[in-house]
Amino acid sequence: MKFFENIKTLDELRKEYRRLAFLYHPDKGGESAIMQVINDQYDRLSEKLINSNETFSEGRKEYEQQVSEEMRQRLDRIMFMTGIVIELIGSWIWITGNSFPVRETLKGEGYKFSHPKAAWYWHKGEYFKKSGKLMSMDDMRDAWGSEKVESQSKANYVN
Repeated sequence: MKFFENIKTLDELRKEYRRLAFLYHPDKGGESAIMQVINDQYDRLSEKLINSNETFSEGRKEYEQQVSEEMRQRLDRIMFMTGIVIELIGSWIWITGNSFPVRETLKGEGYKFSHPKAAWYWHKGEYFKKSGKLMSMDDMRDAWGSEKVESQSKANYVN
């Protein structure tokens, strides 16, 4: 089975991975063997897209590979928590919605809470803010784009 046909960019790949995980993940009634094939194909195509990107430096390629792998693993562990909204803004994972019941799990997974944004977040590595300006969630969405996954109880994928 080929799951990632006509995928040309990392953003497209990451978006399609989330869509497929909602269909085939064992927690959603799918089969482990199919999910393993999806994960393997994701890893292979991710590596190919990163390595073939001529605008990426070697350091950036290594970083993107680590981010792709870790984002897949992190999303896989939280994407079926009920009541939360998962949103990717750039290379950050943001979680809003009814996160109070799962806050200890999120902390244990390495997510941090942003009080100004009233949202949980994860980002690979250390982040050093370059300006004193506080960006709103809408400002960040406008600057880096956004992909959202709504509450799993609805089992909807929203673009």
